[in-house]
Amino acid sequence: MGQKINLDFMYLKYILTGVALLIGGLLAVQGSINSQLGGILKSPFLAAFISFFVGTLTLFVLNVLMRAELPPKAIIAEIPLYLFIGGVIGAIYVSSAIILIPKIGVATMLGASIGGQMIVASIIDHYGFFNIAIHPISTGRIVGILLLIVGVFLIERF
Repeated sequence: MGQKINLDFMYLKYILTGVALLIGGLLAVQGSINSQLGGILKSPFLAAFISFFVGTLTLFVLNVLMRAELPPKAIIAEIPLYLFIGGVIGAIYVSSAIILIPKIGVATMLGASIGGQMIVASIIDHYGFFNIAIHPISTGRIVGILLLIVGVFLIERF
């Protein structure tokens, strides 16, 4: 019985990884669309603002449909300030993608950003920063990251 639960969890991980792969594909579409919008508007920051505004409206509608309740002020007051920096990081990423994609291409931009994500993610995992469960760095992970970086150089070169 325990073996079946482990297999179910393993298959679920594969399914969820496939979903993540599809969502990752959407980032290529998002970057391309935002880059084109930035070119039309002659402003990567205005394009990023519009992207975030439309995203905010979408999230507002989803929260209304899901009947999400706002937490009490006391809970909001207890949230560490660094937990609100995600929006700033998102703005930096989207604006940078709009600027970089026309210059280096979608594949190179996303490949390089994924390489950077993997490096930082491995450090976060290894040390358990941000209350994340610890997943020690391993030789396999390091080789995987190096292969990603080599892949980025190959994509950019050819």
